[in-house]
Amino acid sequence: MIVIGGLLLVAGVVVAIVSGGDMAGGWLLPVGLIAAGLGMLVAGMVAAARRRLPLRAAVRAHRVAPVGSPLRRARAVPSMIASTARGRNPVLPRYQLALWLLAAVYVVSPIDFIPDFLPLLGIGDDIGVGTWLLTSLYAEAGNFLAAREQRSGTDAE
Repeated sequence: MIVIGGLLLVAGVVVAIVSGGDMAGGWLLPVGLIAAGLGMLVAGMVAAARRRLPLRAAVRAHRVAPVGSPLRRARAVPSMIASTARGRNPVLPRYQLALWLLAAVYVVSPIDFIPDFLPLLGIGDDIGVGTWLLTSLYAEAGNFLAAREQRSGTDAE
């Protein structure tokens, strides 16, 4: 991902220098290539850094079998966030809340890595971040429900 991002970035710079904006579409292609290259570089670096972080809690959370319908999971999200913020959810690390907050702010913020006036590319980063946010909340809500049911089953015995 980092290599492809770098190649796109270099291609955008080369096209901008060679064409000088005199081609059909003017500046749109070089700016689009540069923006896509920067986006892929950032995503690749984040993925590489995340692989190096100790994510034992996240790995344990994903081993628990997901439980609950979509509506039940949606209802569990506020209590999952509240219990994690208070430190009562040992399965979900607190930095995950910061990532979710950052993603929500990015989606609603008018400031983007790729400007929204670029056709298809501009809205793509918002769609990608929003999709990650929703799928992450959905998966973690299922893990939260499974852990809660396991604790209540253990308490009853």
